[in-house]
Parts: sequence; C-alpha cells; structure tokens
Amino acid sequence: MRVNRLRSFRSLVLAIGVHVLAIGLLIVSLHFTPPPAGQPQGTEVVQAVTVDEEKVKAEVERLEQAERRKRDQELARHRTAESELSAAKAKRQAEERRLAEVTKEKYAVEKAKAAEQKELEATETKRKQEESKRQQEEERRIALEKQRLEEEKQRAETKAAEEKKRKEAEAKAEAEKKRKETEAKAEAKAKAEAEKKRQEEERRARELAEQIEAEEQAARDQSEIDRFMSLITRQIEKAFTIPQRGLKCTLLVKMVPGGDVVDAKVVRSSGNVLFDRQAEIAVRKASPLPVPDDPRLFQQMREIEFIFDPQA
Repeated sequence: MRVNRLRSFRSLVLAIGVHVLAIGLLIVSLHFTPPPAGQPQGTEVVQAVTVDEEKVKAEVERLEQAERRKRDQELARHRTAESELSAAKAKRQAEERRLAEVTKEKYAVEKAKAAEQKELEATETKRKQEESKRQQEEERRIALEKQRLEEEKQRAETKAAEEKKRKEAEAKAEAEKKRKETEAKAEAKAKAEAEKKRQEEERRARELAEQIEAEEQAARDQSEIDRFMSLITRQIEKAFTIPQRGLKCTLLVKMVPGGDVVDAKVVRSSGNVLFDRQAEIAVRKASPLPVPDDPRLFQQMREIEFIFDPQA
C-alpha cells in the first residue's frame, strides 16, 4: 500500500511539473519570439501568441494524455497487485487453516491413542487383579473341596457299611416278592389265556351266527329284489309299444323312494336306435315302478341295471 501511495504522489508531482513547464515555455515564447519582417509589431505579437498557445495546448493535451495513460497503467498494476496480494493472502489463510486442521487431527489422533493406551493399561491392570483374585478363590475352593471330599469319604464308608446291610435285607425281601409276583403272574396269565380263549370262542360263535343270519337275510333280500325286478320288467314291457323279435338292450334306471323314475338310459345298445329309444320311453311311461317299502331294500334298488328283452 505504501508503494502504491508513493507512486501516485510521484505521478501527481510529474503532472504538476509538466503543466509548469508548458506555462513556462508559453511565456518564453511570448517574450523572445521576434516578429517577422514587414509586419506591424502588434499583429506579430498576437499571431505568435496564438500559434504558440495552440502548440502549448497541444503539448499540454499530449502530456495530460500520456499522464492519464500512465495513471491508468499504474491503476491497473495497482489492481493487479492487490488482486495477487488478495489471492496470496487467501492462499496463505487456506494453508494456515489446513495446517491448523492437520494439527487438530493429529492432536485428536494422539489423544485417542493415549486414551486407548490408558484404557488398555487399565484393562490389563483389572485383568491381572481379577486373575489374582480368581487364583486365590480357586486355591481356597480346592482346599475346601479337599476337606469336603475327605469328610465325604468318611461318611461314605460309614454309609456303605449300613447300605450293604440294608441292601442284603432288601435283596432277600425282593427275592421273596419276585417269587410271589412270578407265581401271581403265572396264575393271572393262565386265567387271562382261559378268558381269552373263552371270548374268542364266543366271538367266533357270534360271528358265525351273524354270518348265517346275514346270508339268510341276503337270500331273502335277493329273493324280494328278484320279485320286484320281475314286477318292474313286466310293467315296463306293458308300456313297450313296438316289440321286435331278437332285440334286447341293457338299461340303467335311477329311482327315488316311491318308485318314481328320475333317469333311464341304455348302457348297452341293442343295435337298433328306435328299439333303444322306445325302451327308455317305456321305462318313463311305467313310472312309478313297483319298489319295496323297506328303505333298506329300496336302497339296494335305487339304481338298477338289467337286460330288457320283451320277447324273453
């Protein structure tokens, strides 16, 4: 900044000097320029003053322009220097901040390491103390355990003698108990086998009777079913309107209680479409078909499949 102010002061002095010089030249020109021959003296003086004044003005203008250019150049250099100085200052400040940050980080790392080392030392001290305490407790425990085992051994020897006597008595009692249990089990087994044999004989007799009854009932049911099948066949044949010799088909008929037909269809054709169709129609025309009143028997006849042969 002091350099810049010094340069400005020098420029100002130089400008003042130029103006003073120009004025001096003008005055000298007025006093010492001789008038040209053949002209009046007054006119010559006026012309000389006018011409010299213009020259002086031109020279002053030139000098002022040169001074302005010089000032502008000085100002530009001044601004450039200030800009460079600001940049250098900013760079220096940034470097100072970076160094401060590095120093701070280094201090933090060293502090953390110191804290970690301190913690490790404290941990190691605590571990050694705990290890020492554990060893003391272990030695005490071993001594107590040794004493306890010795006392236990003495008690065990006394107890073993007593236990031996007790076991001998128990073994004798147990042997007697087992003998009695064996005899009781043998007797119970014999009774159980006899009971099982009796129950098995009763079961076989009951199953045989049930089988005979079932066979007899099945025979009665089949006889009754055959009777109703005969009635159904005759009733369908009565409804059949176009008998043809040598033709027969197998019908599947579904009924509901009471004998009403809900479905009738040929499951094995006679080979004659008209005959098959008339057979199905005859079944529906014959509905309701004769069926047993007994629900158990009807359940066996809910769906019936039979050969329809009107010429049989």
